Amino acid sequence: MRPLTQKEINRALKISIIEGILGVTALQFFGGPYITGYFLWLDANPVIMGFFGSIPFLANSLQILTLFYSNKLLSRKKYVFWLLLPSRTLFLSFALIPLLPKNLRVPTALLVFLYTQIAAALSVPAWQSWMADLVPSDRIGRYFGLRNFILGFVQIPAMLIAGNILDTFERGFKSFAVLFSLAGIIGFLDGLTFQFQDEPPYTPTESSLNPFKALKFLLKYENYRNFLSGFVFWYFALGLVGPNINVMLIKELEFSYTTIGLLNAIGMFIGTIFQPFWGNAGDKYGFQYLLKMCVLMQTFAVLLWALSIPSFLYVLMVQIFVGIFITAGTGPMVFNTLIVVSPKELKTEAFAIFNGMANFALFLGSLLSGFIVNIFHGIEFQIGLWQFSSIRMALFTSFILRLLAAIRLLKLDIGPAEKVKFFYLVKEMYTTSVIPWLGKIWHIVRVRRTNKK
Repeated sequence: MRPLTQKEINRALKISIIEGILGVTALQFFGGPYITGYFLWLDANPVIMGFFGSIPFLANSLQILTLFYSNKLLSRKKYVFWLLLPSRTLFLSFALIPLLPKNLRVPTALLVFLYTQIAAALSVPAWQSWMADLVPSDRIGRYFGLRNFILGFVQIPAMLIAGNILDTFERGFKSFAVLFSLAGIIGFLDGLTFQFQDEPPYTPTESSLNPFKALKFLLKYENYRNFLSGFVFWYFALGLVGPNINVMLIKELEFSYTTIGLLNAIGMFIGTIFQPFWGNAGDKYGFQYLLKMCVLMQTFAVLLWALSIPSFLYVLMVQIFVGIFITAGTGPMVFNTLIVVSPKELKTEAFAIFNGMANFALFLGSLLSGFIVNIFHGIEFQIGLWQFSSIRMALFTSFILRLLAAIRLLKLDIGPAEKVKFFYLVKEMYTTSVIPWLGKIWHIVRVRRTNKK
């Protein structure tokens, strides 16, 4: 396979953005609070909800199995295509599951959901390896910052449309049928897009490394070793949240799907406009200190969720906080840092092992979350504005374990980085147009208000 020209690389990077637009739209229609609401509508109990919430993590933990056959892949492109095209098209089937006998609905939905998640998960190491070879090393932060920036803006109307569909049709069979049918059609187009994206030359290793041998080699690299050990415990703590935030918004705070969609859209919007800031700052200073800062902020984010009150304004403030430090910060920077700390000759193995172990930790945490909610089920009391329930117990447990994990992560060396103070990061916002953009928006709002008077 000949090397790609610069023109072909730029074309492939543009197609990847188009693919991402279709992918996030399909996943917004199918995921988050909407698929959680679907299982609640099917009368799934707390233990089932805990298992449902753990399925994506269980599926992602299976990425480690790709090490047994990654050396036999002649084309990462074809591999990803044949995994994602059928699995994302299968979102359509959730529109038909309610037609089954009642006792078969939840088990069937769980099995199909499990398949879609496993297929998507097994594609991730190959896709990450493909993109790591495609994106020039000096453009990693900028490119993924731009890509995530665009995808974030696409997700905003998708969230609002999905929530509006469910509320318009009164959260019943018709609403879920329309929503998941659209998700399946868009998912099919997303899978099809991979056929048009070029792949750089790929030379698989001569022999397959089983996960234990690969892990043994990778642990010789100090930065990767620290990154892996620090984040496995961190992800276990994250997993304790499970689907409980969405369940809390739907059942306890009694927000409509349109309201939930609006809140998520605002959080995503804030996260989107801060994507360039974190991406450029990471390229400039290195990702280590920035990632640790966002991890600490994410620790306290779950405490804010645990103390939620039935107030739109309160949840809005939490979503803005999440948007800045988690949507724009922790998520992308974990991936960017993983690219940096992974040895070039073992990138596919490094991605697979990290994703596998991190997601197995998330799976265990989410399973435990279901049991915590079930054990304390029915125990509810009110103190002032705050309602305490089994769901809040799972969130408080997650906070305690996150705090312990964050303290450990702060002490670890996870890659080269220039130590930078928060003050300089605030100044950095001006160089990435984040603050000027917000200022222009505020100026437009003030002008319109003045004209109305």
